[in-house]
Amino acid sequence: MSDWEPELYNRFRRFRAEPVDLILARLPISDYERIADLGCGSGENTIELARRTGRGSVRGIDSSAAMIDAARARLDDLDPELRARISFDEGDIAMLDAAATHTIIFSNAALQWISGHRAVLERWFRALAPGGRMVVQMPANDHETAKVEMNRLAREEPWRSLLSGVERAFREVPPPEKYREMLSEIGFSEVDCHYHTFEHPMRAPSEVVDWYRSTGLRPFVNALPEDRRPDFLDAYRERLERAYGTTGPMVFTFRRLFLWARRPVA
Repeated sequence: MSDWEPELYNRFRRFRAEPVDLILARLPISDYERIADLGCGSGENTIELARRTGRGSVRGIDSSAAMIDAARARLDDLDPELRARISFDEGDIAMLDAAATHTIIFSNAALQWISGHRAVLERWFRALAPGGRMVVQMPANDHETAKVEMNRLAREEPWRSLLSGVERAFREVPPPEKYREMLSEIGFSEVDCHYHTFEHPMRAPSEVVDWYRSTGLRPFVNALPEDRRPDFLDAYRERLERAYGTTGPMVFTFRRLFLWARRPVA
């Protein structure tokens, strides 16, 4: 699969920042935190976390070389003191190996790309220092119109033959009660798992296509021959215009799942 496109991803930065703003409004951050930002993308949230922990450190990890390059480029514009407390590494967040190291594990819109969540969350539990907190946010928008139409289109010809196996790679994010049970069994305390639905004004359904081109559409588009990609995107846009009943302004609703938990002190 081709690498992520930071510029395209950040085209809707104001909307993608809303769940992070919600997290930061609730998450107490002291001066000496040791924070891991897992799936840090282009680093904006990593830097904000470092600002909020006045003398602490933040390590951002992402599997995308392009995202890590973009994140490191942001460091050049920072005050030297702040820059010294931030690091970015390319790596697999599912394989985090940092026993009892971090006081906060923060992961925004990344865990949904990984399978085997129980094993991953067990690793993250072990990476937390006793008393450390974890907050995870994942899209859980599988039943919204745009995602439904995306999967329907991929299962129809001629795309079905061209995308053989790709559609089966998509897994719905389990509901909050499954994560409450899983996190409690792992050993987390103060577990809180819940949905929050955001409303994003869009100028047209074509903007929803652009939104997903940087995320959910990537496996489909990357699997297609280059000369068929524009046709697939046009077909998707036309389906959304019919499904939403407009070619103009609309509200794109987006549900997300939040997981809050703490590693007990004892």
